Amino acid sequence: MTTESAGSAFSRALRKRLESSRRSFYFLTRSPLATIGLAVVIVYVIIAIIGPKLVGGDPNTMTAYTIWQGKPIIFNPLPPFKYAKFPLGTTIGGYSIYDGIVKGARVDLELASIIVFSGALIGIVLGSIAGYKGGAIGEAIMRGTDIFLSLPYIVLAVAFLTVFGRYESVMIEALIIIWWPTYTRIVRGQVLSVREQKYVEASVAAGSSSLRTVIKHIIPNSIYPIFVQISLDFGNVILTLAALFYLGFTFAGPGFAEWGNLLSRATSAGTGGAALESYPWAVTIPGLVILIFVLALNLFGDGLRDVLDPRMRR
Repeated sequence: MTTESAGSAFSRALRKRLESSRRSFYFLTRSPLATIGLAVVIVYVIIAIIGPKLVGGDPNTMTAYTIWQGKPIIFNPLPPFKYAKFPLGTTIGGYSIYDGIVKGARVDLELASIIVFSGALIGIVLGSIAGYKGGAIGEAIMRGTDIFLSLPYIVLAVAFLTVFGRYESVMIEALIIIWWPTYTRIVRGQVLSVREQKYVEASVAAGSSSLRTVIKHIIPNSIYPIFVQISLDFGNVILTLAALFYLGFTFAGPGFAEWGNLLSRATSAGTGGAALESYPWAVTIPGLVILIFVLALNLFGDGLRDVLDPRMRR
């Protein structure tokens, strides 16, 4: 093949890919809720990227103040919209809620990305092996998957952190272990269907090795449901992280910029439910930030599922 013909083939493939992407975006925007979800997710991502640089200070630590205008504010949170310095008020410990939310966006998205994509990668590999090879290996993989799926994930994460220590690496590894079985089951089901297709049989008959067949034909045609699951799991992982930090199973101090940790500051002085009466903004504002982001991810995930379903694109 000449350089000119190779370049022409590449151009045709690129145009085809761009056209497919435009069509996918068109079908996604046909759903107002999915479009809103995507827009909100993009806003959160932008905040995570540039927000910590705008607020300044350590990107992993919330800014705390002990005194403001001559008054101690460590145990007397300031209300929102009263001071320009604290647009969303403060919480117990003198932490700025605005500062914590902005910096927490980067921390939560970074942790969630590592956990979700690692779990998806492991699940794709194991699910492909279990679905394509089958036999004793496939059975062993799926029985292991069933065991992990039957374990309460919060309890398993807490057990890991208790036994192996409250470190960031331990938390990440524990949550990866929790999340890979779902992807393994999804991929295996897809592979069982795809491997019976004529083009797979033709590839095998032409002498293609198992590895080449899986990489070139099986995985590319089995991976689409994974994209939907990833969009949904981002929200699930962030909720799990928030729960672990709120319960105190943290690898960092009280000033660590994480949404669940920020939420836990409101009741860190032993006030419990009294926090809702005395300074409700310290609970409701971080809670709404988490709620809106997870809801947006779910709306986007639903729209993405419709886009990737050929029956919805007719």
